[in-house]
This record gives sequence, C-alpha cells and structure tokens, in this order.
Amino acid sequence: MARPGHVYPQVEPGALSLATGGVVACAPGTPVTRALARARAAGASVVVAGPRQAVRTAELARAADWGLGARPVREVAWADVPVLAVTASESLARRHALAGASLVLLRRGARTVAAIDAEALALAPSGSSILGRLERAGDRTAEARLWLLRAAGKLGESLGAPVHAVGGLVRDLLLGCAGPDGHAPDVDLVVEGDGIALARRLGEEIGGTVLVHASFGTASIEGGHAPDGALLGRVDIASARRERYAGPGALPDVVPAGLLDDLRRRDFSVNAMAVALAPDRFGHLIDPLGGQRDVTARRLRALRPLAFVEDPTRIVRAARYASRLGLVLDRPTRAAIGLAVARRPYPALSGQRLWREIELAAAEPRARQAFELLVSWRAVTLLGAAHGDRSTLADAELLDRWAKAAGVAVDPAELYLVALLTGRPVAAVDRCLDRLALAGEVRSRIEAGATRGGALARRL
Repeated sequence: MARPGHVYPQVEPGALSLATGGVVACAPGTPVTRALARARAAGASVVVAGPRQAVRTAELARAADWGLGARPVREVAWADVPVLAVTASESLARRHALAGASLVLLRRGARTVAAIDAEALALAPSGSSILGRLERAGDRTAEARLWLLRAAGKLGESLGAPVHAVGGLVRDLLLGCAGPDGHAPDVDLVVEGDGIALARRLGEEIGGTVLVHASFGTASIEGGHAPDGALLGRVDIASARRERYAGPGALPDVVPAGLLDDLRRRDFSVNAMAVALAPDRFGHLIDPLGGQRDVTARRLRALRPLAFVEDPTRIVRAARYASRLGLVLDRPTRAAIGLAVARRPYPALSGQRLWREIELAAAEPRARQAFELLVSWRAVTLLGAAHGDRSTLADAELLDRWAKAAGVAVDPAELYLVALLTGRPVAAVDRCLDRLALAGEVRSRIEAGATRGGALARRL
C-alpha cells in the first residue's frame, strides 16, 4: 500500500521497449537478394548494412521484386540512421522518430541488437502554431485564403471529419514564399474521413464547381470566391490515405488511413507537414517527419530510399522544387535519384504523366535551372533518348524570353524538349516522342525543331 507523503522514484521505460523486431547484419556491398535471404533465414525484420545504414526486410523484398535484386544493399538502405545505446530512454528514441528518422538502431557495445520502426509507433507530434503567418495583414489574397481555411475547418467539425491543410501551402508559408502575382495560390486539404462529402459542402459554401474523382477519394473545387468577392484558387481535397505501389512507375493502390500515414506516403519532408483547421486547434503545425527542420536548412529530402523508383516523376518534381525554392538535395536523396535512373525503363509509367511533369517544369520561373539539374542527374534518359546540354538549354531560355517579349505564342515545354533533342539522330528523336506519347501537330513541331532548331537558335 502506498504511504502518504512518500516520494516514489519515477521509472521511465527504456528505448528497448519500443523495439519492433530482430536485426541481422551484412556487408554494404551484399546483393539485395542475398541480404533478403539472410534476413528471412534469421527471422529478422531489419538488416543493418554498415555504419548508420539499415533497411526493413519488407523493403528488401520490394526492391527484389522491382528488379533491384543485384544492386548492393547499401543502395536501398536508409542512410544516417540514429544509433542509441540499448540503455537509452524511450523519450530519446521518440524524439529521433519525431525528427524524421524512419528507423532507430539500438546497440549494446559494438553490436546492434535491435531496431525501432518509427512507422509502428503511435506518435503525437507537437508543433508550434503558424497562425500568425496565415493571418498576414493587409493582403487580400491571404485574407481570402484564411477565410477559406476556417470555413473548411468548421465544415469538417460539423461532419466529424478533421481537416488539415497540407503540402505546398504549409511549405511555402514556412519558407516565406508569396503566391503567384495576381493569382490566388492553390490549396490542398486532407480530410480524415469522407473528403468528397466535405468537397461538396465546401463547394456550396464558396460557390465553386466541384469535380469528383471517386476512385481516389479526391475532389477539386474551382471558381470559388470569398464573401468579399475575392477569387479563390483551386482547392484540392482528398481523404487521408495510405498508398502501395504494385510496381515501379505504376499508379498506386490507395486505402483509407489516418493523417500520419497520409503524410508518410508523400514525396519530400518539406511537403509532409500539415496545419490543423479545426476551430479549437486552428493553425497548429503537425510535422512528424522533420519537414520544418529541412525548411530551415533549405534542404530537399526524399522520404524513402525507393521514393523515385516508386514514382520516377518525382525526379522532375525534385528539380522543380530545387530550382524554384532554392532547396539543396541531401546526399541520400541524390543517391536515390541515381538508383531510380539506373533502374530504367519504367513500362508502367505512362508517357502522358511524364509529359505533364515536363510541362510543369517548363512553366517554372527558373525552368532552365530545373532542366540543367535533370541533365546533370542523367534523368533525361527516362524520356527515351534525350540528353541536352547547357548551351541548348540556354538557347531555349533565350527563345522563350524572346517569344514572350514579342507576343509570340510558344509552348515552353516543346521548346525545352527541342533543346534536349537537338543534335540527336532522327531515330532517337522518334523514340523519345514515342515514349512521351506525343502525336499530331505537337510531334511535328518538335521533330522540326529538333532537326533545325539549333541553327535557328544561333541565328536569333
């Protein structure tokens, strides 16, 4: 029986209490298939592949299924994995998980004896409020956006479905980036519940047109406006979900999930933050993967070693973010891009999806820098036969500026693709255009530009 007034010592559970499975070690150069066989034979859930490198057995199996079985295990392993003494506290291990670590290794002396899988932990990330950034005074666009977010949060509360703003809006607020001049920025919302139901209610509230994609549990609203008449940008609404890729480059299969799973499925840590919109928590930042830390460091960090093998279009996205936002890719992210480029081809990746990413990159204010990054990463080989160099990309940038100044209608995506194809044999040009599924007048213009565009650019 407890004695009144007696002080009892508080015992904190150790980090070992969070361990989720056994580990096995192998040399970093061990082929994926051999490392996988060793893990399965030992019944281990994690393979340690060198100092601060580890990978889940399930991830090794996926890599083997996706044609990476002969690659060294270090190429598919997580890098810079935190290592703690087996006697470390549970709170210290959780802090590493909340800072973005996917795995935490526990060591007794010089031997790794266990691993903590952060994805198996029930994390409750606590973040600061960014309400002040949302309430930026004197900006009509910001005021209209603030009204929209509050309206969405109240509707979500009435439906019993918490709503969060996610993605680029949160990232750009923390970076201090303004929206496009004269245009309201797009808003991405995630609903822990029926996103389509909320989209329909919100569409009625703001007077916009609702387009539903039922198979993905998503909807978009366009043409809405705030009570003062200020136009709102496009609003994309999705039910929180988990994704699984059946194969490299394929569209993912989705299942409903919670907010943390939805954030973990994303591409980069800076895009994996959310802001609560519920009235009692409005403006609260949720950052379970270390995105705010990467924003401060101006770092672009992929969330998985296989992120670009899952979806190679993320490589183009990485070039866009790096050029537009001044973010620098960390070493593991550059290695992950190299792995995805070496893995090609991607027959499940449609040409239309690739071309759409090229269009978005070409529309960037610093498009040339984005394409220069793609060339330096050898990522343009994903297009089939493109190569490109700095001189032809500089030509494309000058021609794009000239066309805009002269009021001439030129598609920048076509212009930059011509720059990537200039000087290539006709057969190589055809392979690239076939890969991008381009036909008709667009194809004819690019074919002509690729064969005659270099001389014309020099003359201009």
